[in-house]
Amino acid sequence: MMIFACVNKACFIFLQAMGKAVESTALSMIREIVFGVGFAVILPLFFGLDGVLYSMPVSDILTFAVAMFLIIRTYKQLGADKKEQHIGELASASSH
Repeated sequence: MMIFACVNKACFIFLQAMGKAVESTALSMIREIVFGVGFAVILPLFFGLDGVLYSMPVSDILTFAVAMFLIIRTYKQLGADKKEQHIGELASASSH
């Protein structure tokens, strides 16, 4: 699960660097509070004490899925912004 945890941390940092602090904070809170605490409470009902041990790996996997959604959405927004910028440059160049 170390790979998922490292990728999740990298996604938190990437989102912050892109000026998306709300998304980064929300992703971190989802991992620690919603998934982490939620599964630490729910999984022991099904798996006993082992459920507590499984809670963070399950949280990392689900956080990874949410992080991939946010990263893909961010890359698409960057591509759209770059395309708009390019179109604007072409329009200003043709008007000169």
